Amino acid sequence: MNFLGISNGETSSACLFIDKNLVAACSEERFTRKKMDNTFPINSIKYCLKNLNLRLTDIDVISYAWAKGYQENIATQNRKRLSLLNSNEEKNIFSERIKSEQARDISKRDEFWSWIEKQDLSKNTVVEDFYHHEAHAFSACSMSNFDSCAVLTCDGRGDYESLTFSIFDKKTQKLTKLFSSNSVDSLGFFYGRITGLLGYTPCRHEGKITGLAAYSDPKIAINLMKKMINFDGDEIRANLGSYYRPFYKNYDPILVKEIQSFSKEQISAAAQSHLEECLTSLVKSLFFKHNLPKMALSIAGGVFGNVKVNQKLKELECITKLFVQPQMGDGGLAIGAACGSLSKRKMEANFASSMALGPIGGNEVFIDNLIDKNADKYTISKLSEDDLINNIVTNLSNNDVVGLVRGRMEFGPRALCQRSILYKTSDKTCNDWLNKRMHRNEFMPFGPVMTNENASKYLINYEENDISLKFMTCTSNVKNEFAKLCPAVTHVDNTARPQVVFKEVDPWLWSLLTKWKEISGEPSLINTSFNQHEEPIICSYDEALINLDNGTVDTLVLDSVLIKKKVSKND
Repeated sequence: MNFLGISNGETSSACLFIDKNLVAACSEERFTRKKMDNTFPINSIKYCLKNLNLRLTDIDVISYAWAKGYQENIATQNRKRLSLLNSNEEKNIFSERIKSEQARDISKRDEFWSWIEKQDLSKNTVVEDFYHHEAHAFSACSMSNFDSCAVLTCDGRGDYESLTFSIFDKKTQKLTKLFSSNSVDSLGFFYGRITGLLGYTPCRHEGKITGLAAYSDPKIAINLMKKMINFDGDEIRANLGSYYRPFYKNYDPILVKEIQSFSKEQISAAAQSHLEECLTSLVKSLFFKHNLPKMALSIAGGVFGNVKVNQKLKELECITKLFVQPQMGDGGLAIGAACGSLSKRKMEANFASSMALGPIGGNEVFIDNLIDKNADKYTISKLSEDDLINNIVTNLSNNDVVGLVRGRMEFGPRALCQRSILYKTSDKTCNDWLNKRMHRNEFMPFGPVMTNENASKYLINYEENDISLKFMTCTSNVKNEFAKLCPAVTHVDNTARPQVVFKEVDPWLWSLLTKWKEISGEPSLINTSFNQHEEPIICSYDEALINLDNGTVDTLVLDSVLIKKKVSKND
């Protein structure tokens, strides 16, 4: 059977399953070059079909997730939350939240169903839709390799929920929801509001808050965080009013004044600590309340783009293993919808060992045309695998920034060395000048990419079966030796956000990293996404070439081809 998953909110995306296998996935932003494009994913759908030489009439099930609307338990929860409100101000804020969701979600649902009506579908094609957090949950548990697990979802909001906790059994394909938080009591909105209050863009720059958090004591401003939202022992509860509104904007002057009485570092540290404490306390409470044994945890939702939170969850005593769905944000809802349809048919989705699910960068014709037309501008070398590795290592040793494009583009927010920028990890100054090259002002260090063997040596409490480290979705404590060898990828709190590479999974990348260690003594390379600030990660050869021309990278690798700009006599 062929399953087409579609989502059309935040980061619109599409994916394709052939029976149990995820074979293609892409977000609309990669085609339109508009960051977090939420327009209907026409280009993504076309790519998924074309990649497998399929037509829409070949699809058996079209699965949709972004907004479905009310269901009885959500309606019940809304009535319950409304009954707890004490003032007209609180009730007005609650009503504003519900009306806002309805207005946006109706238009998105209509957009999907209008598209369906215009298509020439097979008479046997089934169209199914799923609730927002239901899809997040399916995307997490179905794509993990756990036979059974707890499932936690958390984001700003979706279908009037902001967080859910469930249990999943892969054999029976049964997802049982045990807990849900209303969208007014949203930790996603809380962290996004902090982002906006500190002068950054909510839903985009939360990573800056995570990075700044390590530079101060969280206790200094923690009481202000608790005034906004808190875990009350049973549930997450927001203090609706001056200190908290379930929106990314609309800041009360009282809140703004208190925020401004602290430094950005103090607010960031408190917000990060409070988010961690709320989520870990809730999970521990739910395990106790439902008498659950220790088990694996699968997570999805935009909040889990926060790699520090993920580490705290993984370290809980009740959690044995952690899986973070690599496209954890709303772009991953397309996968969740398709997995929901698989689950309805008692079909078990296969674990995706790679997120390289998007288009290839280009072809031989592009390279041949480049050679024909730009002989005076570039040095272009077609190389064997071994020669390519040796040349990359030589260029890195000569302080070159290397842009890497190989194979199919990654799906999700993390660059996993399909569309990455590589550089040495011993030069801590690059956190300043390399970020400036890319017009970024990041506070987190770059992430390291390293072999499994080096991870075993330099990461504290490393386990080979830790899936979260394969997809760069969780921080890890590092040993002092690693911090000294690789300061550019070690944060001030002695953590790093690694991508761990196995020889059997990616032999070429493993060989490159091994060769680099032999030559430089460094157990990792910098891996940062191949894009300028506020742009999506690049997709194609020509987009990569722009970054060679503008000086973002010094050396460009397009699969087996290495390209450098020729130095003119005037340089």
